[in-house]
Amino acid sequence: MYHDIAEQLIQDILAGKYPVKLPTEQVLMNRYQASRNTIRKALDVIFAHGLVRRVQGSGYYVIDHSEQSSAVLNMSIGFDQTAMVKGGPLKSKVVKFALIPATAALARRGNVAVGDPVYQVVRLRYLKGQLYDLEESYFPQVIVPHLSAEIAAGSIFTYLRNTYDMVGSTTENYIQSRPLPAEYADLMTTSGKGDLLCLDGINYLASGKVFNFSRTYFVYPGLTLYYHTTNIDLDQ
Repeated sequence: MYHDIAEQLIQDILAGKYPVKLPTEQVLMNRYQASRNTIRKALDVIFAHGLVRRVQGSGYYVIDHSEQSSAVLNMSIGFDQTAMVKGGPLKSKVVKFALIPATAALARRGNVAVGDPVYQVVRLRYLKGQLYDLEESYFPQVIVPHLSAEIAAGSIFTYLRNTYDMVGSTTENYIQSRPLPAEYADLMTTSGKGDLLCLDGINYLASGKVFNFSRTYFVYPGLTLYYHTTNIDLDQ
């Protein structure tokens, strides 16, 4: 339940509903008819995703990214990777959907065997009507039994959580510059010359199994990457 509360609060923060500070724990308990422990777990999720800062004795204050950029990609958010961005949510257009055998390259990236069936989803995603990115993602069928183009047009991660109680445990992200594959050149508003900002992501279940791996090419102007970290005193 706390995941649902956290996701709703994150959407509210990104939509500007709480420009300065989150409501108190008591207010949230009454609003969601949830225990204090559930609310605190939801707040822990929001804090870990870098959207608020804790002020002891005062509450949770929303982090303002407006001075950095009008387009901030929060790399700490893990519900649906880049689906939760300021000014969003992103709108998706599925341009390719298929169940294919994993090639050697896909097998290495997804920790599956060559030939294992994987769902391939290629989506164009838009922010405020402007092209934001092209995402090429894969879901091993042995982990995700069913997926469709209709489902992929929305939030795939929400579908996986609601249908299979599948919640990601950890994510590995690799940011690099890569050329856009020629097969996607006609889909993107780019000349095809030069590299694009590219994010390779691998999402794991608590069991250590990969349930999704993806490669996303960003074209949105003025995009800023944001990370949230918690300092650890190694001397203690």
